[in-house]
Amino acid sequence: MPYADPFVCPSCSSRLPVDASACPECGLLLRVPLAGELLQALRTADQLLARLRVESAGAPAPVPLRPPVPVTRPPQRHQMSALSVPKILLGLGALCLLVAAVAFLVAAWSWLGVGGRTAVLTGLTVVTGGLGAWLGRRDLRIAGEALTTVGLGLLVLDVVGADHAGWWGDLAAEELLAVVGGTVTVAALALAVITRLISPQAGAVLGLGALGAGLVATTGHLTTVTVAVILGHAVLAGLARARGLTPLLVAAAAGASCWWLGLLLVGLAEAADLASLRTLWLDGHGASLLLATLLSLLPVPFLRGNVAAVRACVAVTLTLLTVTVALPAIDEGATVVGLVALAVLATWVLVSLVLPAAWRPVAWPPIVVAGVPLGLVTTALAVQALGNAIDVDAPFTGSVTTSLGDSDPVAVPVLLLLGAAGLLAALLAVLPRLPRPQLPAGVLALALIGTLALGPVPVWTVVAGLALLSAALVADALRHEGTYGLGQSVAGVAVGALGLLVALPSDVLTAVVLGVLVLVAATLWRLGRVDQQLAGGLLLSATVAGFVWVLGEVAGVEESHRGVPVLVILGVLAIARPRPEIEATAGPAATVAAAFAVGYADDPSVALALHLTVAGVLVSVSALLQPGRRSLGWLGGALLAVATWVRLWDVGVTAPEPYTLPSAVALLVVGVVHLRRHPEAPTWGALGPALLLATVPSLLWVLEDPLSLRAATLGAACLVLVLLGARLRWSAPLVVGAAVGATVVLRELAPYLAGVPQWALIGSAGTLLTVVGVTWERRLRDLRATGSYLGALR
Repeated sequence: MPYADPFVCPSCSSRLPVDASACPECGLLLRVPLAGELLQALRTADQLLARLRVESAGAPAPVPLRPPVPVTRPPQRHQMSALSVPKILLGLGALCLLVAAVAFLVAAWSWLGVGGRTAVLTGLTVVTGGLGAWLGRRDLRIAGEALTTVGLGLLVLDVVGADHAGWWGDLAAEELLAVVGGTVTVAALALAVITRLISPQAGAVLGLGALGAGLVATTGHLTTVTVAVILGHAVLAGLARARGLTPLLVAAAAGASCWWLGLLLVGLAEAADLASLRTLWLDGHGASLLLATLLSLLPVPFLRGNVAAVRACVAVTLTLLTVTVALPAIDEGATVVGLVALAVLATWVLVSLVLPAAWRPVAWPPIVVAGVPLGLVTTALAVQALGNAIDVDAPFTGSVTTSLGDSDPVAVPVLLLLGAAGLLAALLAVLPRLPRPQLPAGVLALALIGTLALGPVPVWTVVAGLALLSAALVADALRHEGTYGLGQSVAGVAVGALGLLVALPSDVLTAVVLGVLVLVAATLWRLGRVDQQLAGGLLLSATVAGFVWVLGEVAGVEESHRGVPVLVILGVLAIARPRPEIEATAGPAATVAAAFAVGYADDPSVALALHLTVAGVLVSVSALLQPGRRSLGWLGGALLAVATWVRLWDVGVTAPEPYTLPSAVALLVVGVVHLRRHPEAPTWGALGPALLLATVPSLLWVLEDPLSLRAATLGAACLVLVLLGARLRWSAPLVVGAAVGATVVLRELAPYLAGVPQWALIGSAGTLLTVVGVTWERRLRDLRATGSYLGALR
């Protein structure tokens, strides 16, 4: 309908002639059907706008709009689809028909003759099956599925009824199951081809499974029947693929997989129970496993175009073939198992190298299967080698010529080296990117040393191998940075620590290994990258401490005399190289060495005081020589003070002044020097701790014994502090001297105050309070007067 308004364009509101076919301003087409629809919509909008203006003419002032309230929609109700109703109805109908047929047969079996029973069953079966096929071909698939299912069920009843009538002779239950399965398979397959319905396709696979179960129970030939049933499923799959019956193809594949898996499990169980070359291959007990291996290739013809699935099937077949070939060795001992696994592993590694790149993954599962037993044997030998190497003698009880024991390995010792080489080759074949050659070389070297450790060889041979390997790893680490360099450093240190464990029976070997570790740590600390320097510095102090201690063992020095040299050397190292990583382990290492030395000493208190003194001196020297370590002076002073206290307690000194005055004097000297350099510094922070340490412990004793020389001396010292504080205008000595001195005076006055009458004490207290109150009020009055005077000023 054309737009006939002669005045305005509905888009740009420009005036138009009556016969215009398009707007000259905006180009809107006016003589098309959409223009008529637009005109109708605009007229409706004009009418609604006019009504809204009329209704709003007498309305009150508009109310400010509120925020819109969200509209809560009611939950949608999921209605039943149109196809669900016939599915339910037809399913119930089919079930009712089957139940009615069974009930009818039970009720009428006694009075129907053979002909009547045959006619009724046959008629019902043919009618339901034919009707289901007819409905299915008429595109009434739900009804066809239901009636076809009923027809197949009636067919089962036909066969069972014929057996009860004696038509099949005297069949056993398993034989009847086979007959029912075969009959249903044939009938269902025919219906599936004709109608392409799902229920007969599933019925064909179920019938074939029933046929196989019945034949297995009847004949007892599990392997033969299983293979035949799997091939039957393959025939069904081929027919389904040719006819385009996807449900039949899926069902046949599922059924064949179940039967194949059962055959595989039976074959593995039988082969594991009779795992020998004669029983498996000469007596034929490995036939099930071999057939299951060959049948794993059966899906390949059906997987054309899916290369990944074909590779998976080939990988499964090769893996099963590997297990089948190697399984006889499982009962022949660890050596045979390891050698066979090594041979299989080497074979598949070579195969993976010659295969094209796209097909190499098919060799990986056999490599893994062969690598598992080889890895177990290799690990057992490695653990046994480690135990034989470290379980020789107690520490420092043997000599350099001490030999390892006979370990009675679980397999031939050389299998440790061969197994490690095979596993490395397998790992290199599987990894997409080859690692640096140093890693495999280090593993092979460690395996060679472990092979030596399995025999009664001298301890020094194993120690020398580990020391050389540790040095080689650290040397390789120095040429690289990042994670690899740090990892090689850690590996080198770990190998060195293992060598230290092996060398413990001999003090000379232990000293040599610790010397190597000292060189390793020093090299890393001086020449390595940042992370390697940190690791080397942390290790250096500990190894130096151990090296010095073991040198004392070699030299015959008593344990109680080895602590001081360790402290001195570690202290000199920390003073010469004041690095955090050095100091972080120097302290704990020195503490351990001192603890051992004190524990072995005849007089522990004297030894403890000596080691504390040496440690305090070294820490104090470090604080004096290194500007960045000034705070260590407090730790050094504390160590020296504790050393003094230990010695004083050992000689029986109980008075507090010998314990406190030396430290107080030292703190006082430091405080005075600080005040001379920083006159504006507060005296409490500089002198307060020293003055309190010097006076408070003595004051506690004066409170117990006020009439003593200590009390007089403390009072005189407090007087000196008050006079000095007043003279120098230092608050700390003034307050401490006044407070402690007043306490001493009051304690001296206490015995005399006991004889003063009560009224005198009360009167004195009242007089004092009155004087204080009057003074307070007077000061307040003066303050108010001053405030008024200042307020009057201009």
